[in-house]
Amino acid sequence: MPLHRCRETIQTICGDFRIASLGPRIAALAEGLESGGVVDIAVLGQFKAGKSSFLNSLLDREVVPVHVLPATSVVTRIGFGAADRAVVRRLSGKDEEIAISRLPEFVTEKENPENRKQVSLVEVELASLSSFDGIRFVDTPGLGSIFSHNTQASMDWLPHVGGALVAVSVNHPFSSQDLSLLSEVFRHTPEAAILLTKADLVTQSELDSVAEFTRLQIAQQTGRELPILPFSIHPSHSGLRAEVLSFLRQRIVAGREERFHGIMRHKARTLLTECRSYLRLAEAAAESAGMAREELARVLRQEKEEMGAIRSETAVLARELKSRVRTTSGEKYLEHRGDLAERLRLALERQSGEWRGNFADTTRRFQEWLRESLERELMELSGRGEEYLSSYLLTAQASLQRTVRAFQDRLAERIVAALGVSFEGASFHAAIREPAHPDVRVGKIFDVQLDLLWFLIPMALARRPLLRHFRKRIVWESEKNLSRLSSQWADAVNGSIDHLVRQAMEFVADELSTIERLVAGAGDNRDRIRQALGELDAAESLLLAREGGAG
Repeated sequence: MPLHRCRETIQTICGDFRIASLGPRIAALAEGLESGGVVDIAVLGQFKAGKSSFLNSLLDREVVPVHVLPATSVVTRIGFGAADRAVVRRLSGKDEEIAISRLPEFVTEKENPENRKQVSLVEVELASLSSFDGIRFVDTPGLGSIFSHNTQASMDWLPHVGGALVAVSVNHPFSSQDLSLLSEVFRHTPEAAILLTKADLVTQSELDSVAEFTRLQIAQQTGRELPILPFSIHPSHSGLRAEVLSFLRQRIVAGREERFHGIMRHKARTLLTECRSYLRLAEAAAESAGMAREELARVLRQEKEEMGAIRSETAVLARELKSRVRTTSGEKYLEHRGDLAERLRLALERQSGEWRGNFADTTRRFQEWLRESLERELMELSGRGEEYLSSYLLTAQASLQRTVRAFQDRLAERIVAALGVSFEGASFHAAIREPAHPDVRVGKIFDVQLDLLWFLIPMALARRPLLRHFRKRIVWESEKNLSRLSSQWADAVNGSIDHLVRQAMEFVADELSTIERLVAGAGDNRDRIRQALGELDAAESLLLAREGGAG
């Protein structure tokens, strides 16, 4: 079978020449070919673009959790099954069947913080999806909520995408982040459409304008014409839901087998092109005169020396962003101190009337009540950390990708000058690691044990002054714990910025090492390089010859 042979050819060649950067994509192609022709349609988009609401509307029931807190990096795949069921697949390899109603326990940050339950994937089967047999809808929380957990970086899933619906909200027009995501999607599938969500927020004429703006932006930036699918969960716009369902049935379901093989061929051709790029570089080095190879070796040494400048540039960017993160986090959280203290003060007035006992008893009850109340309030407020600070991660991601792209462009120019061959190299995408959500805990309420003096203080006289002291303590504890929470969020997000910087520097170092290794052994490996290029050409010719057949 051409597709299987193509994958085996690429895998063998990458193994022989130690081109590790294509490994995840090769594995994704292999998994797709073993799926039995199932097409995974991923709903992608920025946090709060309405993708989870769209999926629930499409399924005609509440399946995907919709929270203020985004989901963790646990992928949820939803497809047809004889009976409704959900299976949690853990990183350990153990599977557990659960009720669908329990899904939030495993896929939301609120109930599974930092993916502590070690879930790798949740598979949901619904009998109501019989008309979509052979199709699975995929919720990729990492991409959808911007963040991704270490164990499942957002871009780890993208190579598996069969079809993509990129959700863009009408109140947040098509952005550079959406364009970046779409560009990555095109590397993995030819089947993509724009889901224009929250259409009920604008008039029909405004919706038409947003749709046309989005279409033009995509055409100008990518040279492609994509379907634009307006959508809303509002009952008054039920016709839009019907149109999206009709599009999916006609576009994917009706010719699923053909679409599947087209998607797999697209993935294979992209891999062939990128693998060939590395080998063309090695071939040019092997066939070039000694002076040309020496010039390229000098270029690679120079690039290694200039890594210090790249490292300095990224360090300056990181310091500036991390400083802004800390300032913003403090400002945003301390904005809540007045409202938080007032809510707690009103709750104290209601609660304290029920407290009976001596000075020590009342003080102890207050401490327990304030700790529980603060933890509950802070847990709710903590959920806003990503909303407050995610823009800085996106800025870091975009800036680092531009830095790496500039490095690749400069290197490509130097390779052309030295060897006369064009070279693009592997694609770099900085995957944003999900910041660890703070473990909200309130410390000691009183610095001294006032209740040790209870036997000296009659409650009849002490009650009113004690309550006044409690009110003041509420103000102090509110500000202190909000400051602590803001600092924890700043530390977590800044840790993710550092992680992005490390990814960029590791990619640059790995790319230079791969090229250096290919070039260094090119002269002695000329025959194998030519043989490998011939194998890639033969695999591509076989794909083209069987373009309309099964893979």
